[in-house]
Amino acid sequence: MPPSPTAPSDTSPVWVLGGGGVAGIAWEVGILAGLAAEGVSVTADAVLLGTSAGAVVAAQIAGGTPLAQLYERQRAGVPYETATGLGLGDLVRLSRAQFLVRSPEHAARRLGQLALGTDDATIERMRTIIEARLPVHDWTDASVRIVAVDAETGQARTFTRSDGVALVDAVAASCAVPLSTAPIPIEGRRYLDGGMRSTLNLDLAPGSGPVIALAPSTAAIGPWARIATQRAALGANRRVEVLLRDAASKRAQGRTVMDPAIVPALVAAAREQGRREAPRVHAALAD
Repeated sequence: MPPSPTAPSDTSPVWVLGGGGVAGIAWEVGILAGLAAEGVSVTADAVLLGTSAGAVVAAQIAGGTPLAQLYERQRAGVPYETATGLGLGDLVRLSRAQFLVRSPEHAARRLGQLALGTDDATIERMRTIIEARLPVHDWTDASVRIVAVDAETGQARTFTRSDGVALVDAVAASCAVPLSTAPIPIEGRRYLDGGMRSTLNLDLAPGSGPVIALAPSTAAIGPWARIATQRAALGANRRVEVLLRDAASKRAQGRTVMDPAIVPALVAAAREQGRREAPRVHAALAD
């Protein structure tokens, strides 16, 4: 999907790319590469809605780097990624913060309180990683929407080119996992991972056109974040196809989402899955 002045319409296709760590990036790139190999591509008038890992992939596609090249970058390994994950104590703290939450905003505020105590030195580390992930660091004419969450209010914000926010900062904010990375400062506010609202944010898909959603994770903080609930919010008459990891992709990933060592095998398995999913996706887009 090279940069294009083609403006999306209300009926343009929407590609929703969900979160899932380093593994999520590899799986989504593989799926999209497999689809492209079968002639199913993200068209210039499409809308890309990305959360966390999906924000990275959305920005990569919008930057104009061919999917075959993005695929080969993953196959070659991702040495710029770090294998550090959250410890057991951090995971327990995150779980407690999500206990008996009443709304996505309530959950995000609790998680934001934890995140705001994280060392700000982690912000520059995240920006450096995002810069390495993105071949192009500037917004293009493609319609890209990056989901992040305000750490204090819990409100979701969707960043676009028109906001005047640096692309690297917007993507970094969408990837700022609480207790791993401090919330990213943007325009006097602090933003954390968009996955703290929902790992997919399917219900934020704009317009009325067909939706293709790539969901490397089905984890849900609350009932509002369940894929079925978000799918229902789009209406029964809207064409929506949600792609989940198949058995081969799950085996390639294993139990971790942050280990760079799994990336080459996972992206290859995902490309084969993408080839098999191509008829279903093509039918949805042509409906």
